[in-house]
Amino acid sequence: MQMKLFFSRWAQVAGLFLIGGTLAWAIKLAVIVSTDGRVITTGAAALFMTVGIVLLLIGSTGIGYYLSRNRSMPVRAIAIILSPALVFGSFILIGMVTNPLLQNSSVWYAQQEAPIGVAVILYMAVGYFLLRSGKRDTRYV
Repeated sequence: MQMKLFFSRWAQVAGLFLIGGTLAWAIKLAVIVSTDGRVITTGAAALFMTVGIVLLLIGSTGIGYYLSRNRSMPVRAIAIILSPALVFGSFILIGMVTNPLLQNSSVWYAQQEAPIGVAVILYMAVGYFLLRSGKRDTRYV
């Protein structure tokens, strides 16, 4: 019974995972900026990058769940399975937009980290939307 309730609220639970993943990535970016790019692939930056990837991977399934909520079970399963690939694929698109803007930046790691910064903002908003998707509007009840 509790598992059924858990999965009936998956969009909201996944929203929390997305928010957690974006917070981990925001901390990773803070570590990189505070060390002026000396710590990018090791230590705290690597830890928060890994934690963020795992949380975003789990949380992204909520996007497929939410978008397919009124569909048949096979369609819903496909949407849930494909949503992480689409989310991580969006990072390529974000990079294609941000990289030319930062091509001549004096901050050597800006071009590499900018897509992550944009993804933090975008998927924080998506996570918040998913979290709020379960709230009922009680004004008209």
